[in-house]
Amino acid sequence: MENKVTLSVVVLSYNNEQYLEDCLSSIERQGIDSYEVFVIDDSSTDNSVEVIKEYIKDKPQFNLIVKPNSGGAISSQIGIAKANGKYLALVDSDDIVADGAYKKLIARIEQDGSDFASGLPMKLTNAFMNTFLISPDENNVFVENRVLSTDEEIENFTNQVFYWNAVYKTDFLRSNHIEMPANLLIADRIFVYKAAMRAKKISVLTDVVYFWRKKKNDEKISLTDQTAEYHMISDRCDSFQSQIKLSIQDFEKNLDYNKAIWEHSVIRLYYPLYNLADEENEENTYQDFVDACNRYRFFLMQYKAFFIHLLGNSDMPVTTKYITDRIFAKRYKQIYNFIREKKWFTDLNVKTLEPYVYNSVLRSNSILSVKGISNENDRIYIDLQIYVGLEDKEKISVENVFVYTRYFNQKKIELPYNEVDRKVDITELPCSTYVLNTICIKDEEKTYYTPRLTEELAKVTTLTVGDKIITFNSRYSILTIQQKNRFTLLKDGNKYLLGVNKSEDIKKLFFFNIENNKKYDVTKEGDFYTFSKESLQPGDNILMYETQDGNYTTVRKQEMTNSNLDKDLFDEVIISGRVEIEV
Repeated sequence: MENKVTLSVVVLSYNNEQYLEDCLSSIERQGIDSYEVFVIDDSSTDNSVEVIKEYIKDKPQFNLIVKPNSGGAISSQIGIAKANGKYLALVDSDDIVADGAYKKLIARIEQDGSDFASGLPMKLTNAFMNTFLISPDENNVFVENRVLSTDEEIENFTNQVFYWNAVYKTDFLRSNHIEMPANLLIADRIFVYKAAMRAKKISVLTDVVYFWRKKKNDEKISLTDQTAEYHMISDRCDSFQSQIKLSIQDFEKNLDYNKAIWEHSVIRLYYPLYNLADEENEENTYQDFVDACNRYRFFLMQYKAFFIHLLGNSDMPVTTKYITDRIFAKRYKQIYNFIREKKWFTDLNVKTLEPYVYNSVLRSNSILSVKGISNENDRIYIDLQIYVGLEDKEKISVENVFVYTRYFNQKKIELPYNEVDRKVDITELPCSTYVLNTICIKDEEKTYYTPRLTEELAKVTTLTVGDKIITFNSRYSILTIQQKNRFTLLKDGNKYLLGVNKSEDIKKLFFFNIENNKKYDVTKEGDFYTFSKESLQPGDNILMYETQDGNYTTVRKQEMTNSNLDKDLFDEVIISGRVEIEV
């Protein structure tokens, strides 16, 4: 019988009351007429259930199921069992689906005859800022629109382990018994791996389809965010071992495919160690770091014995020695030894490291960088620098340069690039904040490269041209364009007064509260927008504005006419260069 419902969306809910409205409303903006939503709540201890009930009343396509607390894996199993749609998507309740993403993904499945379609995810940092995921291998899966059908192509797909940036054929999941194991906390690896193993075709889109939220509130941090916590190390190892058992049992794919998957998984094991070694992560002690390394060492020894045992009792046409040498190559030992002996990376000459350690552990970019910002003949440019990487034979060329708007939406803007002069023209970009990225050709393959500032420059470089202030921040490759002398900030008693020059360019001024994930409009009294600390909500409140063309950015000290005059005033309200008031 033909499905009457086009799409079933399963929302995995637990203690995300402040983000639920963002999540559920994004599902309604998919442009699909026939859909159903199952919100599976895992006995939240906050007000999530009440928020869901209030939101879904008078919305018959939404269904709430509250189950005993048993984890997200079982929630996903319940949702898949309940689904009536021809297609199915899974969503975490603190995340956001990009507008129209599901419609695009379904269209590609039908066009390509694939089993599922997946698109580019972006990360929401501090609740509202878009950045690319850190690992280049994860991003490179989505470097071009394509259909994956060979073992080699699908093997590359498993560099990413996310289930929420995809739409699946429901019958495909059910007939292949693809689900998250209930006995694992980190179960997404198994779900995505099994889907890739069973798929005959996978459609890949370059469009941003999903926003994964990296939370600031540590009490409600998601499993994906807990890579820096020692207690998650064992769960990662258990998940990896379950994946290996699954792949050993499945000889439909060739041996090279399985070896590549195992190598990807070994690499991902080291991500938590990178975070544990981060000097900004004050909650993790050095002993936590040592304990984590020792846990990995124990697991790898277990894994080696386990691996030899399985292969020794299998019909796989290859010697045990070849496999174990392949998996436990020198590069993995070097990563382990390097991290085990070195807590901080700041004083290390990274260019002397073996390339795999350099790229996988430090996640730095030695090939493409930002040389600076320049102004020539009334045009504003970002100057790129391409230089030889760790090996002289490495060659790279920039195919195109683009930005995504960083706040609240996902506008992609292609930028003119002069390959001869290596200049990116940003003159026509309107005032806003952007994430800069490139697509390059390296070894005859397309790859994302996020350009950073060269070592001789500071983390932030700024150029003023006319009434524009252009700033580039290397940490997340963030480009900010602001208008000089746009605002004047004054204080009258306990009340702040914000005057706006060229107010016709601004559609709305508001505070965004990071803790409760809500916007609060700033009222206008006469010629000034007014606010006080007492009128704001508890937490960090960031002053922002929306322009008439729908771009967003923060109100910053650089835009103030009196920024150099009233030091005491600005010390009260400026944090990291922007107007931010903590209550």
